[in-house]
Amino acid sequence: MSSQNASIVATASTVLLGVAWLVANRNFRREKGVAVTDADSLPSIVGSEGDEDICDNSNSDSSINPLDLTVLPCIRNRRSIFPNGFKKNPPALDEGIIHSLLDAALYGPFHGKCYAGNQHPAKFVILGKESMVDMQLLTLDYYDVHWKDLGCWSSEEVYQSFRNCTQDEITGRWGPVSYMIAIVMRRQAGPKRFPEWEEAAAVACAVQNMHTQSTKFKHLACYWSSWHNAARDSMEMKKFLDMGDEDKCMGFFIVAQAKNPEFQVRRTRERSLLDVEWRL
Repeated sequence: MSSQNASIVATASTVLLGVAWLVANRNFRREKGVAVTDADSLPSIVGSEGDEDICDNSNSDSSINPLDLTVLPCIRNRRSIFPNGFKKNPPALDEGIIHSLLDAALYGPFHGKCYAGNQHPAKFVILGKESMVDMQLLTLDYYDVHWKDLGCWSSEEVYQSFRNCTQDEITGRWGPVSYMIAIVMRRQAGPKRFPEWEEAAAVACAVQNMHTQSTKFKHLACYWSSWHNAARDSMEMKKFLDMGDEDKCMGFFIVAQAKNPEFQVRRTRERSLLDVEWRL
């Protein structure tokens, strides 16, 4: 056997022994009940052809954290585009895009999976063109009945001005929108009932995942609208969205198409915005 062939055999043997050790070590830890994390996964020896980066890393700043390769740029590039940036008369939106947003939402953290019978606390109701109009008319009908009790308008004339503006928004401000996704927090009724704040936090994480995923599609224009507070929290809205008595509507995730698909987020945020205390 030549020295070159002997070197190849030795290298291959070393790699195989290393992989065998990693597998054995991972199985041993599992048997002993030791947590196994992603860091314990086997390294990828051969890359897959045709794989694409989910996010553009061109804006990553390795000087902040040299270990950051993908996730932080995804989060930084999340963008909110509001109605003045919506494309008028857009083409139909591929429903597969909506499914991808929902798939991203599914992987937000929540505790319920730890207990049999518990589901994710988020419920999403996807409203298309007709259903969006129905929801907005419901909003107007609610205010027509309750505007005096709410005390938000000093006179009927002031209320009518608000009403006319809101009605015009059905075909104006909201006309270009492809979908409104109602965001509902479901109170769990399973064997393990979690605090309400945990369920609200889980729903917010799911929406953040949707929002981050939406930036993968340059032509999308999305943002989280809290909607009209009184109508959003009304019994009429609960009935429209088929909500439980303790469920809460947390607004609507607006999905439209961007007037300027090449719009890029240029914001920067100083670390001093966060109040961080290290105790070592």
